[in-house]
Amino acid sequence: MFFPAEMHRITIGIHRRYAGSFLHAVHEAGIVELTPITGDDHLKPLITPVRRDAIRQEIAAVQSRAERAVEILISQMQGERGRIAGFLLPIRPEPVVVPRRSPEEILHAAGIHEEMIGEILDLRTRRSAIDEHLIRLNEEEEQLTLFGCLSERLPPRSNHRFITLRAGLIPTDECEDLDALFEEEGITDAVVSSVCRCREEGMVVTIAVHNRSAEAVDDLLRSRAFADFTFVREEGRVEDALADITSARRDLHEESGAIEERLHQITGDHLRDIAAVAEDLALARERIDAAALAGSTRDLRLYTGWIRKRDIPHLKRIGDDHAGGTLIYRSVPGEDGDAEVPVSYEHPWWLAPFAFLTTTFARPKYREIDPTIFIAPVLIITFGVMLGDAGYGLLLAIIAAALLAGPASAPGSTRDLAIVLVACGISGTLFGILQGGFFGDLLPRFFGASVPFAVIDPLMDPLILLTGALIFGIIHLNIGLAIASYRHLSEGKPVEMLRSEGVWFLLQPCAAILLFAFFGWAEISQPVILAAGFGAAVAAALIFLVEGPLGFFSITGFLGDWLSYTRILALALATAGIAMTINILAEMIGSLHPVLVIVAVLFAIAGHAANLVLQALGGFIHALRLQYVEFFGTFYAGGGRVFLPFASSRTTTRLMEDDQ
Repeated sequence: MFFPAEMHRITIGIHRRYAGSFLHAVHEAGIVELTPITGDDHLKPLITPVRRDAIRQEIAAVQSRAERAVEILISQMQGERGRIAGFLLPIRPEPVVVPRRSPEEILHAAGIHEEMIGEILDLRTRRSAIDEHLIRLNEEEEQLTLFGCLSERLPPRSNHRFITLRAGLIPTDECEDLDALFEEEGITDAVVSSVCRCREEGMVVTIAVHNRSAEAVDDLLRSRAFADFTFVREEGRVEDALADITSARRDLHEESGAIEERLHQITGDHLRDIAAVAEDLALARERIDAAALAGSTRDLRLYTGWIRKRDIPHLKRIGDDHAGGTLIYRSVPGEDGDAEVPVSYEHPWWLAPFAFLTTTFARPKYREIDPTIFIAPVLIITFGVMLGDAGYGLLLAIIAAALLAGPASAPGSTRDLAIVLVACGISGTLFGILQGGFFGDLLPRFFGASVPFAVIDPLMDPLILLTGALIFGIIHLNIGLAIASYRHLSEGKPVEMLRSEGVWFLLQPCAAILLFAFFGWAEISQPVILAAGFGAAVAAALIFLVEGPLGFFSITGFLGDWLSYTRILALALATAGIAMTINILAEMIGSLHPVLVIVAVLFAIAGHAANLVLQALGGFIHALRLQYVEFFGTFYAGGGRVFLPFASSRTTTRLMEDDQ
């Protein structure tokens, strides 16, 4: 809990007869991070690298088609339900139970669905073609409508032997006299017909020009951003062409509707099975790739990698159950300072959701203190004080709980965030009760009641809250200094500890005594004051001796870090002050006229909703900032490599033996 999990470098050997079964079991267990055995200089002369199975290419091709089919069906399902409903209430069907199978068996099972997968892909291709055709029809309809302002009949599509025809749109804000323009350019054999600002689009023009001047006309039209009209129909009336487009569009919409209906049917009948096939293929491909990381002798298959120490007994059981008892292994503990050692968190269930907050800053190095245990309580407490409103906290907890029941129900960072927000909402509710806030002063202002168990009002007693914030801040900073001291002492660096942390342990109490004596906050004897002054001078001198002139900024920086905790008071005041302002304005609106009571209620709801979002976001960010900047700055470095076990992340399937 205070440190990452202990990691061991492991070398595994099994009889090659059990290689497939063993690798499958290790994949399902997800306890070993496999590394290429060719990177082990001791084993390289003794083993032959395992070649990737030739079936991998076939599996990859079938997997790609199955995954595309699944994406199409999921997109179809989300489109029918709506994006908002799909996000808030995602459908997570019951996983399909599958047996333990070899790659060949998985490929054979996928072949059963190949015809259906092919139909899905063909339907998607046809629907894409229909969408593109509809876009072209819309463009042509727009062009026909514009051209209809100029002529009732379509222009010929092919040029005459001596004449070139151009019909199109010049998207200019003002009409131009093209006849005069052509005359200026010396083009005398062109006939122009035009309509200015047709449907506010620009100028629709048709030009008939002799072939010898066609290139000059085209250059001139390009300079005016001329866009050619292209019509499918070669001749006839514009009205008939528009009717053809309407008929074609109707037919395409009918065909698209039939495709949608067929995809809807397939989604209901086959999505679970095809998704299971796609996942099984992906896992088989992972196992084939992992097998290529191994090495081989005549009788052994050898693997290297990393494993958590606590998972070694599990590995032994896998060897007994799936390797015929032929498992042999050698594990070596990871060394301090080795950047190759991966880092895995070792948290109890109640702390695990907060790990992503540590990772957001930096994963701890191997055997470095894991700060998650400090992040969790400090975040919850400081957020609760800064939000400081029982109504806001209760709403936040309810919203986060609703997320857990919907989009955040699946394991992952979104779920972790929702759990953290539930804890923060509960904290905001409790501290809101203590601070007497329920949507600001809603209860006393409108109902003549007060929040029970209220202890302190931030607006009336800010100095008490300020004092508490500063006391909390100095304790928090000194915990960080104590952790840094422990690290230096455990590394056998007592002198470094005295230089980096010891001077602050000396300076702080001495400075506190001097401040209390100067402001008369306590009666302190003269010898104690002199001793404190001497200690503060010694500590300051040591800081300047170690850091030189920059020591001044270390002192002011530490003071600034400490004063940063006053933001706890600032946000608590902001929450209460804005909430009270909203209530005052709502009361004023409602008092103007009885009809405006409804407006006042709506205003209060909108105002408090906005204040909740603003203060919850601000409280969360500033609670993290106090740890990322002020607290972590005293001891934490981070920069560890994430532990990436070879694990099967099953979401749509469940292994049959797990049900037994």
